[in-house]
Amino acid sequence: MKNLKRVLAVILAIALTAVMFAACANNENANTSDNNTADTQLIGLLYDAGQDASTSAIAAAKAYLEEKGVDYREYTGTTVDEVSLAVDSAIADGVTAIFTPTDNTIMTAELTIYEKLAEAGIPHFTGADSFALNGAFLGYGVDYANLGVVTANMVVDILVNGKDPATLPVSTFDNGTATINTEICEKLGYNLDEIKTLYTPFCQAIKEITTAESFEDPNASNPASALASGTVGAENASTVYKVGICNYVDDASLNQIVSNIKVQLDSVGKEKGVAFDIVYDNCNADSNVMGQIIENFTADNVDLMVGVATPVAMAMQSATEGTDTPVVFAAVSDPISTELVASLEAPGSNVTGTSDYLDTEAIFNLILAK
Repeated sequence: MKNLKRVLAVILAIALTAVMFAACANNENANTSDNNTADTQLIGLLYDAGQDASTSAIAAAKAYLEEKGVDYREYTGTTVDEVSLAVDSAIADGVTAIFTPTDNTIMTAELTIYEKLAEAGIPHFTGADSFALNGAFLGYGVDYANLGVVTANMVVDILVNGKDPATLPVSTFDNGTATINTEICEKLGYNLDEIKTLYTPFCQAIKEITTAESFEDPNASNPASALASGTVGAENASTVYKVGICNYVDDASLNQIVSNIKVQLDSVGKEKGVAFDIVYDNCNADSNVMGQIIENFTADNVDLMVGVATPVAMAMQSATEGTDTPVVFAAVSDPISTELVASLEAPGSNVTGTSDYLDTEAIFNLILAK
């Protein structure tokens, strides 16, 4: 009987010990889970895998996040419908923020996806202010109006001042301007003043914007700013240069570039007593249409081609290879990896231009700021 009592006592002690350990383990797991929920971020990388402009920025983003130990998932699409479905997947996966570089496909889809992201409480961080204009929480990048002016000046350097594009360095820009969509900021439940205080150490400037389809054109009263063909510069000029401009897609930032190219050429032309006969077209992201536009430029014997965005620039490079026709690109994120130029300092061929390279680490400083 005594032995039986001892055995029962031992069994009871073991059982109580097991219960205590289980309770401790459950408490530890609960604390760990709570801590992980508070500290863990899941970043969505939203882009078009076929966009050359996105390749290097996405690679840099993944390398940065892996180094920081931050989880991420990739979501891709090549059409507006595919991008919208990708966003649905990201929302279902519980991403805490989404990053998109200067990707024209996602830019085209922004007006379709911004509301569902805002409703899901997911901030969309992007590589251009035009995304913020169309409903993203934040756009970070260069001043595209200024980029257009600099692009025009490079056109003048080549055609009027006789500079060789092979030795005319690619122009790059400080891209420390964050553009915040104040309407989306409010929908996400953020305090704008607190956000600006949080981001100020990581930006050269912070601008505010509200949702719209396009930027208000400060040059709207100037006919030269219109997105159309026409002659700008000095009236009755004896020297007229024919310039073919092809825009990749109807995009707020890209349209800003074209508008400011025309305004600057008009201004410089009047100053120097020359004119520029501009032949403008937009391929709307259609490679067949793009090829036809470039063929038309060639048939028109343009003196210079301007390719707005990476796909157009690459097509113009191919079409003018082995000729003397200069190509000036605008808003190409990575002209080296796309082999448009040998180097930024010495392009090495008939192609040079302006780059809207995105400082990926800088934008992730904003995404991960606490």
